[in-house]
Amino acid sequence: MGHFLLLIYSLLAPAIAGLYALFFLLSPRRALMKGLGGELGERLGDGAPDFASRPLWVHAASVGEVKAVSRLAPELAARLGAPIFFTSSTAAGRAEARKTGAEARLAPLDFYPLAAAFVSRLRPRLLLLVETEIWPATLYAAANAHVPVFLVNARISPGTARLYRSLGPFTRLAFTGVRGVLAQTQADADRFAALPGLAGKVSLTGNLKHDLLGISAAGAEKVKGFMAASGWSGAPVLTAGSTHPPEEPAIVDAWLKAREKVPELKLVLVPRHPERLGETEELLVGRGIEFTRWSRAAGPAKDCLLVDAMGLLQAFYSVSAVCFVGGTLDDTGGHNLLEPALFGKPALFGPNYRNARQAGDALIKQKGGFLVETASQLAGTLVRLLTDRAAMAAAQADSSRALSSLKGATERTASAILQTRT
Repeated sequence: MGHFLLLIYSLLAPAIAGLYALFFLLSPRRALMKGLGGELGERLGDGAPDFASRPLWVHAASVGEVKAVSRLAPELAARLGAPIFFTSSTAAGRAEARKTGAEARLAPLDFYPLAAAFVSRLRPRLLLLVETEIWPATLYAAANAHVPVFLVNARISPGTARLYRSLGPFTRLAFTGVRGVLAQTQADADRFAALPGLAGKVSLTGNLKHDLLGISAAGAEKVKGFMAASGWSGAPVLTAGSTHPPEEPAIVDAWLKAREKVPELKLVLVPRHPERLGETEELLVGRGIEFTRWSRAAGPAKDCLLVDAMGLLQAFYSVSAVCFVGGTLDDTGGHNLLEPALFGKPALFGPNYRNARQAGDALIKQKGGFLVETASQLAGTLVRLLTDRAAMAAAQADSSRALSSLKGATERTASAILQTRT
């Protein structure tokens, strides 16, 4: 049954790819398909490069997935003594991979004859599939060529897991060559472990992207200069970063309420999308709040700063007492909850942090982050931290500890692969 379902899948794959291309050609996003003619050869599996020794093959869907393995791939390749070869599903991902100096191509269509021929020509030593990249025909072709396969930084949604469970024989066949699934979270690990063919092959290794977090020096001197010239030095600062217009009223109201107890508290608003600054300005004017625009700041500043430039968020987090991370009080799903922890700052955020669930849960568990759902809750947490030195010191230490607890996925993943491969 598994082989029959794989045959059906392989027969459908070219038709699905054709419909997908047609959809984009007829959509407003048709520009994404402008390189289709020039890409066709790679999509059909041509151009697998020759290597002096068998390469480490890494398949990553696009830019974000390529970046996720930007430390793992070189480290693993060095320990294996193998060159790196990337494939990506998008031209942008291919371009990002080439920035690393590695050979990179577009991934061939997941059609078994093409995938098998590609694997045969490439002769990879290992195949790493990043995050959600599960390609059944390619997986089976690698298994038939005795290429060990690992799913790294692996994640899977409940719906996708249900689909694969319902296709038991097909799923078991596709995962024949998988030696290990190295999952981002315990929930992902549990979902993978319940799939046919993966029993005993799943490990929780964490999110590789957490190891990529680092402090940027961008804008640091400018922000320090602003603090000195504005008259803000020594005053507590709340930086609300990556905010969206729907959540900014609650943030502003919380700041105004907190100032009743901490009158020297300053507010820095760093909207996620600069093109929507007009909406933020209207809010501030409507609340009767005098503010300074970053681009016009010179000398003493008002108690509210509206940042209308890119690349300064970390610099403002570094000089803040408390940070609020946006995209969490609306339906966005949250932005980088761990950036404040780079500087040992407590992070406040709303209940919708699904895009950073692991980070948010760790911050809450370690008490370096605080969940707030309303302006009143946000104000109350601000006042408590800013008026209780012991509470602030504990939150600062706990924020750093939460960040440390999430690091190390690169080493855990590399070690698991090297211990498991045959």
